Amino acid sequence: MKTGIIVGSNERSRLTYAAMSTVIVSSIGDEVYVFLTMDAVKGFTKNPEVKSEDISSKIMVEKKEEDYISLFRKAKKSGKVKIYACSYASKLFGYTKDDYSDIVDEIAGITTFSMDVEGGQIISVW
Repeated sequence: MKTGIIVGSNERSRLTYAAMSTVIVSSIGDEVYVFLTMDAVKGFTKNPEVKSEDISSKIMVEKKEEDYISLFRKAKKSGKVKIYACSYASKLFGYTKDDYSDIVDEIAGITTFSMDVEGGQIISVW
């Protein structure tokens, strides 16, 4: 089975939800394709910009909960996870592949993501 996760927010709680979903789905052996778009790409650069404005995000920071990046790293160890940075959002913010963390596999468009997930389920995190 395939699962696509579209992430459009750079709020810590939403990024963490996407990361936890990726860990869980990949751990049961399914392929997971994560598509980072709009503000979400900011959270995956070498110098990430992440919002911590909602209550859950603030508590995560206070309690020093596990970071979303480390959760995505765990999921990627399965070999079943691919993370795309949206080509449009990358262009919008002036990011190249070199600007992104090593967990981002490539810059790609929504068409590439859609073709990879074809026939699978899609989860949106905004």
